[in-house]
Amino acid sequence: MKYIVLLFTLIIFAYSQEVQTVTIITTDGSEIIGKITEESDTEYKIETPAGLTITIPKNAVFKMTEFEGLVKGGKLFRPDPNKSMYLFAPSAFPIETGNKYCRDFCVFFPSINYGVNNIISLQAGFVWVPGIKLDQIPLIGSVKATIFQKDKIGLAAGAMYVRIPDFSSDNDDEFNSDDNNDEFNISGGGGFIFASGTYGDRFNHGSLLIGWGYGHSEGDWELMERPIVVLAGNFRVTNTIAIVTENWFPLDLEFSQFPFMVAGRFFGKRIAVDIGGIIILDMIKEGLLPIPIINFTYHF
Repeated sequence: MKYIVLLFTLIIFAYSQEVQTVTIITTDGSEIIGKITEESDTEYKIETPAGLTITIPKNAVFKMTEFEGLVKGGKLFRPDPNKSMYLFAPSAFPIETGNKYCRDFCVFFPSINYGVNNIISLQAGFVWVPGIKLDQIPLIGSVKATIFQKDKIGLAAGAMYVRIPDFSSDNDDEFNSDDNNDEFNISGGGGFIFASGTYGDRFNHGSLLIGWGYGHSEGDWELMERPIVVLAGNFRVTNTIAIVTENWFPLDLEFSQFPFMVAGRFFGKRIAVDIGGIIILDMIKEGLLPIPIINFTYHF
């Protein structure tokens, strides 16, 4: 029995001695990625994935964080900066504390996204249409709460709301001298409430999302009777390219009307670009091309 206890103790000790890979940002903006092999009162010694040893004075270190990517075969694989979002639907991963990025979905839906903490993620944006007046722009806001996250499993819930203006207003009468005094009425709004589960890591992950659309007008609220199911995935191809797919299954529609989305995601440390399309079988049968998707994301 004592040998089993000794073996168990040695295994725990071995795992406890595993050195984590870190990212060090120096005061001049340089970035060094590697493992800390030695540390003194005044300096770190870092071993890079290429096997080089670098000495860094502690007073030159601006910030040090755990490297969130993957080191394999002496090569670095950075994590996808957009792990919290597929093409339109969110994953259960949070944006994380203090992280923020701006995003432009298909040119017409710019937004700002912010991680309040490791639980709450916020989004604020609008739908832009050429020629529309400022007071007619639909405003969009959403919140997501990552209620559970451990190892490769994450669970989240949230809601999106869209403010819908009353486009029947006479405000667009350019010959009306009292145009500037007219008040633009808001006819209502709507959105989507959801719960999602994600399995995977920052390189490969898939999500199942179930939600209900809702809307209101003049004080009357209505919730969809049947849910919408979304299946999405993010699969790494190379260090800077991933394939992202997102497929919506509104149970009130027929299969041939379901939107299937797929795109290539090209990304660096802070920038990601999605290029792909939306495929609807009924449109393909009519000889129409897929609807293009072009998304831009920049992380501050």
